[in-house]
Amino acid sequence: MKPFLVAWAIYLLVMELVPVLFLARIHVPQKADFHGFYGAGVLARTEPSQLYNVAKEMSIQINLGSPEHNWAVFIQPPYEALLLVPFSLLPYRTAYLLYLAFNVALIVPCFLLAPEAFLHVIDPWQPRPGLLFFFFPPLFVAVLQGQDSIRLLLFCCAAWYELKRGKNFSAGLLLALALFKMQVIIPLAVLLIIWRGGRLLAGFVAGTVVVSGASLWLVGVRGIHAWGKLLLLHSLIKDEATSAQLATTQFPTSMPNLRGLLYGCGGRYLPHLWLVAITLALSLALLLWIAHLLRRERDEATAFALATIGALLLSYHLHVHDLTVLLLPIGLLAGRVRPYFAALVSVCFLLPVLVVVRLGPQAHYLMAIPLLGFVWLIAREPGVDVSIP
Repeated sequence: MKPFLVAWAIYLLVMELVPVLFLARIHVPQKADFHGFYGAGVLARTEPSQLYNVAKEMSIQINLGSPEHNWAVFIQPPYEALLLVPFSLLPYRTAYLLYLAFNVALIVPCFLLAPEAFLHVIDPWQPRPGLLFFFFPPLFVAVLQGQDSIRLLLFCCAAWYELKRGKNFSAGLLLALALFKMQVIIPLAVLLIIWRGGRLLAGFVAGTVVVSGASLWLVGVRGIHAWGKLLLLHSLIKDEATSAQLATTQFPTSMPNLRGLLYGCGGRYLPHLWLVAITLALSLALLLWIAHLLRRERDEATAFALATIGALLLSYHLHVHDLTVLLLPIGLLAGRVRPYFAALVSVCFLLPVLVVVRLGPQAHYLMAIPLLGFVWLIAREPGVDVSIP
């Protein structure tokens, strides 16, 4: 624990000093995704029924100093806003730094819940247990943006902890509590239910009822309806778009998943409807293939890693910081999948830096390639029948 805790303390200090001493000069805290979460916390505390009122969200964020073209719409399920209420009681700058510290603090329970996943030496990224966290670019982005991706990693680590103890119901319940990342959790739950069966399904349904009830209590029926309308806007936009669409939309080529990869490779050459059809067909084929591999996989850690990577690839939309959850499958696969594993891990660490710094958001789809590489590598492992059903 000592190397990990020392590195964690240094990381926390550095991550607090970076926005204070350097990034504040270019107004990064005001441009970070956290301003959308902060605004959601304010509305959940003062006018919960207006949580998805785009005009009110925009007004709050612009008053915080966010540029008019850089505000963000809160599109997560309503229950997540309850966590943000305490931060909204503080001045924005203080809330941002406290939320940053909160996110870094979550790294510790992630490590404690799945220590065996982070014990292996992975040259050069993990010379000592747990140091993998502090070199991973998506986690760095998640912390500085004030995103919720580290909470997703925490719930996945907790679900893995329960699954390896044979507690399928509680694992499903924990997965449902992470439905603030529905685009990842739903395909992950589907794959794990195929693997583990009815008890996990029962737990997931029970957890879904809990978070749905909390969301309905907070915003009411009209708020749920407004949330649904915002979700419909979160898709590919045309040449002309409203400010709400620009604030909620993520272009497919900026997604490090299968959908992004297909749009990045064929978006210039194929009509939109063709791309939609191809994406649906290949997503279904990938789902069936991974499900088939899961049913034949004898090693539990490899199976959970495969399901997690598959969920990232199958997600409808995905951000670079959401790849933070990839740390868990990388740790679980270390020592189990050998050929080319180190090379793929290095690509996962280096490619985000190259894409973000040099190529820009429209090349984020390239990060789906190493994810497919992991699936291919697992399928090649001895003892797994790789024939597609």
